[in-house]
Amino acid sequence: MITKIVAQLKTGSVKNVVPFGMGALPAPPYAVVKGERDPTGAGALYRIIAHYNPGQITFLEDYIQNEVPNLLDKFGTTTRHGNYQKMELTDEWGGLITDNDDKTISMEKVFLVPGKVF
Repeated sequence: MITKIVAQLKTGSVKNVVPFGMGALPAPPYAVVKGERDPTGAGALYRIIAHYNPGQITFLEDYIQNEVPNLLDKFGTTTRHGNYQKMELTDEWGGLITDNDDKTISMEKVFLVPGKVF
């Protein structure tokens, strides 16, 4: 599923999109896709973390608050196991983060894939 999410996000304005934990990070602006366990058991969570250079907060906010939801809310795809699954925007989002190791500023949005992801 992460591979399909990365590919979908790359159709937007930010072309540097990588799965979490895949080594060196690209140059900003970039986005990271991180899969997480949903503590409620409702499905799987996917956190999209966008990074921009300091001073680009307007572009960062527009990307994470408007573009990412437009690309991913109700985005449906067939998983590598042949199952169709659809993403839903959650109410969870992160405020501005300014102390990243690579000196970028970042924000995040969280999406849910209901049910068992397989």
